[in-house]
Amino acid sequence: MKITKGQLKRIIREERFLLEQVDRESELREFARGRGGNNVRKSGAKIEAAARGIESEAEIQTGKMRETLYNIAEFVQKVGTSLSGLGELSEDASMSDSLPTVAELRRLAKDIQKLER
Repeated sequence: MKITKGQLKRIIREERFLLEQVDRESELREFARGRGGNNVRKSGAKIEAAARGIESEAEIQTGKMRETLYNIAEFVQKVGTSLSGLGELSEDASMSDSLPTVAELRRLAKDIQKLER
């Protein structure tokens, strides 16, 4: 079987691409191992602490304000947990799985708008 120069180049490119995909570590995983990832984890812990502060403030409020503050605390807690857990990435879990959803953000925005009226 004869292979042309063009076919050989194409085969080499395809194999190189496949090898790069197998050996390559995700950019997020690389970042998590470095100094920047450590700083983000520390900031995530601070955000979690802020969520606990918001939750403790919600306990002394009443009515719609209490409910909204609990929702805010939950949202902030999810963001903080996701960031502080940056170094604990695994094959079957994704950082994006622990982030709050867009629906939760929309619900929170509506709750805050109701309080502004």
